[in-house]
Amino acid sequence: MLQSTISTGGTGLGSGLGSQGAVVIDEKHDWLYAVNAGDNSVSSFKINNNGDLTFAHKASSGGIKPVSITVHGNLLYVVNAGSDNIKGMIIGSGGSLTDIAGSIQSLSVTGAGAAQISFSPNGNFLYVTEKATNSISKFSVTGNGVASVGTSITSVGQTPFGFEFARNNFMIVSNAAGGSAGLSSATSYSGVNSGNLSSVNGMVGNNQAAACWIATTNYGRFAFATNTASDNISSYYVGSNGALYLIEAAIASGDGPIDMVVAGNNFNAYVLCGADHTIQEYNRTLLGGLTLIGNVSGLPTKSVGLATW
Repeated sequence: MLQSTISTGGTGLGSGLGSQGAVVIDEKHDWLYAVNAGDNSVSSFKINNNGDLTFAHKASSGGIKPVSITVHGNLLYVVNAGSDNIKGMIIGSGGSLTDIAGSIQSLSVTGAGAAQISFSPNGNFLYVTEKATNSISKFSVTGNGVASVGTSITSVGQTPFGFEFARNNFMIVSNAAGGSAGLSSATSYSGVNSGNLSSVNGMVGNNQAAACWIATTNYGRFAFATNTASDNISSYYVGSNGALYLIEAAIASGDGPIDMVVAGNNFNAYVLCGADHTIQEYNRTLLGGLTLIGNVSGLPTKSVGLATW
């Protein structure tokens, strides 16, 4: 059931953001961070023992239309889709957010269509998927948290969107293929912690439309892609060498699924459905299966972002 709501202290756009990572939780599960795309800011919240949130701080995103956040230790970076840039902040006591001088860097081009930003698992690099350029941009990060000027590679798959890290630090990226029917896929990349991305076994198609969000299990053996235009979810197996294999093209259905997470217990998964404004609740089964066990209704009509622990 819907437990509570809290103001971010900022404003939204009243529309979808076309991104993954609009809300994120830190590694210790103490703090949650959210973008405010309408007033170009980022908010921090203390996570209380009962799961409720307490607003703590708000800071400028350093650009226009922030859509995705990533956190590593006391560093937070945000990507702004409207101004095609990233910005870093230091997370201080009480959830305070302080600008990192020299951290604002540009994406590959104007109108890049940023979908997600994330630190590499070792924290040495930042990656941003760019939907409009079919590219993945990379920024190295210095010891004091300053991002370098970015470089980019051409993605293996059209319209790279969401991504998560699987076993042995392979990066699994969804390819929405512009929403075209039957053309969605996912790609596994190696070299994440060294900054040298390389496709492991190319595009692995699922014959669905608009594969946008990716969720991986805690031990990284399975990955799920939500296919927003096909109203379903695909499941993949991730081999120990990073090779990606489609298990089932439509393991579960949903009404416009727009985000997905696997819970910290590794047994449950949750899917945010944008068309009927619900969160679907699943039990994970063997070999990448999902069993629907319930749903939470009554969400705001333009809800974006999903996080759990």
